[in-house]
Amino acid sequence: MISLSTWNMDYWKHRTKFRESCAYYLEDIDSDIKIFQEALPDTIVFKKESLVWHAIGDKRTWGSGIYCEKYPIREYSFKTDLYGSVTAAEINVRPDYSFIVVSLYGLLECINGSFYSIANLHRIFSDLTGLLEGGKTKKRVVVAGDFNASLQFDERQPVKSHQVFFDRLRAWGLHNCFDGHYSNFIQTYRNERSSVP
Repeated sequence: MISLSTWNMDYWKHRTKFRESCAYYLEDIDSDIKIFQEALPDTIVFKKESLVWHAIGDKRTWGSGIYCEKYPIREYSFKTDLYGSVTAAEINVRPDYSFIVVSLYGLLECINGSFYSIANLHRIFSDLTGLLEGGKTKKRVVVAGDFNASLQFDERQPVKSHQVFFDRLRAWGLHNCFDGHYSNFIQTYRNERSSVP
């Protein structure tokens, strides 16, 4: 069995403790493949040959990546304008089998004075269409990360834009890892100003 973990490391808020966070993730979290977002990997802690990572760019020096020491890893390239918000790697777990891991961060975009992740999420998944529908890859994809998306947002807005996004993922045959394990939303984000799971 192969284990995966994902963590939005929030580099821009916690940069003073980031090397410590990197060491904790690599040494104390027991998973074969470590997926991360909002991170600036410390190359003292992360081995370059086991790392696939992109910065978002502009003022954002941090980005998304995948780390794997147990199996050979290489970047999986595809056309997108949102590298750093999305990064993909192919991991060879056997000589005859590899799969693709996508680390995704739902980058917020200001549209008419409000911030949305949905527009960028749709762009990213449009860019991933060939991967998700391709005959050689469509059954070999894991997408993990911080989407900044939830059906809970639809309860507070007039349009069910998040439902449309999650319906799109299911149409590609992607499965939500929470399905069948929880009867309701679980808290994956903690903020002192919000009690919403």
